[in-house]
Amino acid sequence: MIPSVSTALSAIVGRATTLANASGAGRAFELFVMTEVALGLRTSGFSVWLQRSDGTTILPTDPNRRFIQRGGAPTGVAPAAAGPNNASVIGFRWRTRPAWEIWNGIQFYGRSRAMHEIDVAIVPQSVGADLRLSGGSPIGRPRVAIECKDVGTDGSLDEMRALVARLYDVTLLHAHHRHLPFPSVQAIHPGSAPSSKDRAVVTYWQENRRTKNILARRTGFVAGTIPLASYHHIESHADITVGSPAVTDLVDSVVEWARRNAR
Repeated sequence: MIPSVSTALSAIVGRATTLANASGAGRAFELFVMTEVALGLRTSGFSVWLQRSDGTTILPTDPNRRFIQRGGAPTGVAPAAAGPNNASVIGFRWRTRPAWEIWNGIQFYGRSRAMHEIDVAIVPQSVGADLRLSGGSPIGRPRVAIECKDVGTDGSLDEMRALVARLYDVTLLHAHHRHLPFPSVQAIHPGSAPSSKDRAVVTYWQENRRTKNILARRTGFVAGTIPLASYHHIESHADITVGSPAVTDLVDSVVEWARRNAR
């Protein structure tokens, strides 16, 4: 998968790009999903770029065109003052609309104050910009959350239950804010874009459906997982491998969400 990731990164920049990836097949799988989504957005007419951890864009004319995947234990967003050598992100936007960022392996705080790693997450760029001022983790739910499983056995019901529970804890509803120290009723903090679509809604049913939630696996799912996933509006994407038609289905689903929400 790493050759496919390197090819995708170079295509986005428009010139050969160096990849510093974390060890482990699972981490390569996350990068593969992340970069395939980015290429799908680019093909669909979105502006897409690679961005260093300090917020600067990687340009084709830069002598250092290195994309860095975070290694080690999951963390939050590094402060810009720490320099450009922490985890890179991918940015995208539709024309002059507000920009978005695709993150890999960032931890999100839930209402319980527990931290939950989201393998691939899409958030408003304003969230990333605020966090890069001093570093830290966002509180709330990303607009797109993709759980990646590079596992040889089929996905179990417990695996799906764990994702449902994680999404439950990171969901901020309107009624929750009376118990939270935030000045505005938004779905993710800090720095939600000041648009009504980012305000917290009333029910989990609504939030499950206005966000995009995906479990992407190299293999399949056991019987019983699909009804649970469907009820909580989690898409199940099996057989995600290089060259598989299933990758196109996953990417098309995220691109369709972006067409409705980021344009």
